[in-house]
Parts: sequence; C-alpha cells; structure tokens
Amino acid sequence: MNIIGFEKLVKSEAAARRFLLSRCAAAGTFRCPRCSCRKLYEIESGKRRRCAQCGHSFNPFAGRYLDGVKLTSREWLWIIKLFELEAPATVAADETALSYPTAFKAYDTIRYAIAQNGWGGRPGRRPAPQRPAISGRRKRSGAADQVEPLPGDFAMLSIPFGDNCLILSDKPADFTQLSCCGHELEIVDYGRQFPRYRVYCTEKGYWPFAKERLAKHHGVSLAKLPWYLEETLFRWMNRRTPLFDIMVERLCSFIPPEPVPEEMEQDERSAIPA
Repeated sequence: MNIIGFEKLVKSEAAARRFLLSRCAAAGTFRCPRCSCRKLYEIESGKRRRCAQCGHSFNPFAGRYLDGVKLTSREWLWIIKLFELEAPATVAADETALSYPTAFKAYDTIRYAIAQNGWGGRPGRRPAPQRPAISGRRKRSGAADQVEPLPGDFAMLSIPFGDNCLILSDKPADFTQLSCCGHELEIVDYGRQFPRYRVYCTEKGYWPFAKERLAKHHGVSLAKLPWYLEETLFRWMNRRTPLFDIMVERLCSFIPPEPVPEEMEQDERSAIPA
C-alpha cells in the first residue's frame, strides 16, 4: 500500500478501526473469547462486543495477535507501516510517540504473527521447530562414499523454507559434503560477520539479504534469532509483493492454541478413570 492510500486509513481512529475490523472479519468470524459464541452485540459505539450467551464484554480484537499490545487502531497501522519500511523500533517509538518497550513489543508481535504459519504458538512461547534431516558424506579410502546423519547437536538452529534450508552451527563439519531437504548445503558465511557461527544454506541469494538486515540490529540473542530469521525469510519470500496487507492479515488472525506436550497428554490419559 502506498503512502496516499495509507493516509486515508489513518485520517481518524474510526477509519482505522473500521479497516482493521473488516480485516478481522475476513480472517475469522468474531466470537466470544470465553464461550466461543458467535452471537454478539456491539456496545460503546462499536468499540467493544458483548456476548449474547454469557454476557461477557470484550475488545473485538480479543484472541488475535492485535490484542497482544494495547495500541489504538491508528497506532497499530502506523507501527505496521514503519515495520514494512524496515524502520528500527527506536525510530518507530519516536515517530508514534510511544515508549520504546511498547514499540519493541509491537514489532515482536508482528514477527510472531509472521511466523504463525510456520510454527504457531503463543507469542513468547514458541515450540521447538521440527529439525529437517541433515546428512553428510564421508570419503572412505578404497570404498564408496558413506552418507551419515549429522549429530543432533551439530545444528544450533535449522529452518526449512520451501525447498531450501538454513543451518546455523558453531562446529566445523567433518564431512566432505552436507545435504538438507534433498539439496546440497554450502557454507555461505565463514564467521566473518558472525565470528562464533558457521552458516550453511541451500539458497545462495537468501543469506546476503538476511545478513544485511540482521546487522542493523547490532546483535540479536540466540533465543530471539529464530524470530528475526523468520522475518527475513518472510521478506525474502515476498520481496516482490507489497507486505502491508499480508502483515495486517496475519495480525488480524486468531492466535493458534498452544500444542499440548506428549508427556502432559499421557499424564491426563492415565488420570482418567476406566
């Protein structure tokens, strides 16, 4: 969305709220967060909803990513636009007159929403990703090459995207060739930008794109790095597509329920009387 079209959306709080509510309705039917009833009444001039079944009144964005940070509709639209333009959170805070922690939390919420189709889960409680199968080829003297799976602790982080794969490791690979997702992996960073890590990728063009954007943050913790990589993957996969509408769509969708760990499921089954 260009600036002229965006200006019409943020001309008033009412216009911004109507836009977000229309996108929320398209992303999923409004329902009560307490009893999931879909029969609702508008109250407070449409700013809130009331459930006809249990009488619970709530923010119409309840249960969606937009409810992760208490911002007005206009503030949310400005934050999304600044995020699209790759403005740092410090700049977003200054331009919207928000505190830095609030702007930073809103940026993180956008990253969680972007990644929802990949791993899901509630913000801040991301489940461990399913590691793609990584294998290596060793040369044997006087014998055919032997393909072996890499040790489980070799990859500190592994993210599949499409037919490609990104591996982050702090160990040298004792193999002549690595493969992932059926494609050959190549070292795309020898520790020059990130001295502690080796980066392997099947898509050569992606890592320079991601590295340029990660360097702007002046350091990202390993715990949060998957979220930032998901953002760069999102930008890479949609680099020829306007991002604003896609991000609004993701933020207006409901947060997926947290997966129940297998141990908990087994405990619950054993607690059920026969």
